[in-house]
Amino acid sequence: MKLTDVCQDYLHYIQAIDRKAEATIASYTNDLRQYVQYMQTCKIEEVENIDYSHVQDFLEYLRQDHYDEKGQCIHKKKSSASINHMITSLHVFHRYLSMTYPKLLNPVQNIRTKKAVQHLPVYFNMQDIERLLDSFRDSDAEIMDKAIVELLYGCGLRVSECCSLMLQQVYLEQGFLRVIGKGNKERMVPMHARCKKALENYLTKVRKQRYARSNFVFINAKGQEITRQYIHVMIKKRLLALGLDERLSAHSFRHSFASHLLDGGADLRVVQELLGHSDISTTQIYTHVQNKRLQSVYTSFHPRAKKHKED
Repeated sequence: MKLTDVCQDYLHYIQAIDRKAEATIASYTNDLRQYVQYMQTCKIEEVENIDYSHVQDFLEYLRQDHYDEKGQCIHKKKSSASINHMITSLHVFHRYLSMTYPKLLNPVQNIRTKKAVQHLPVYFNMQDIERLLDSFRDSDAEIMDKAIVELLYGCGLRVSECCSLMLQQVYLEQGFLRVIGKGNKERMVPMHARCKKALENYLTKVRKQRYARSNFVFINAKGQEITRQYIHVMIKKRLLALGLDERLSAHSFRHSFASHLLDGGADLRVVQELLGHSDISTTQIYTHVQNKRLQSVYTSFHPRAKKHKED
């Protein structure tokens, strides 16, 4: 069986039958494209001819920089997290093949992910949030952009959730959003007064005047659904203009939402529910952020800790 053919079958399956999220499909598509390209360079066209050593060689290829004859880098080495993601993608793909074609051997069965270094999330402080929100002007584009930022920070939305938010998921009078997250899991998220006001301002002043081609909340001047790229670029430009930490991104608002709630005394389980995390261990990363900050404050201000630091 041609590797390219079974890849297409698998991608069709996760889209039409398994109904994976758009971002998940795009991620798997990208990983499998790299996998197929590598196997083709090794003259491997048939999926039956892939064995354990081929997969190991592919992963080793990803771990290194590669250059052409002119010394130009044609492939930058992948991070441990990216390698782990690739291994997961290959496991899911070959598991599908094993179920569909029971006689087919699974070459990734004994390949395991390695524990990656856990990086604590970068988040905004309150002063930066206020500066950012105060920087928006009263033009149509910036009224929409401000509403987006208010939802990302005020409701802890993922960028993809913000893009896919529909009018029927907004309950302005009650001050709630019905968010559909990963795996089509629904959750109700409250909106605070300023968040609600920014969204209402956009809906009445901007969206109402645009020719909407769909029920998406956020649409561009052509009436089309905004993209994740639009939000990422918009946020990066604004952060750059304000001279804020270059490590911050659109996703940092979600980190800030969680961290600021925990700082205010919110229960971890409540934060888990608001974020839409299936596993509380995913939410616990924010307690590590708190602990690191507490350690920093303690070291800086406790007289005995300061003395020890100076010694």
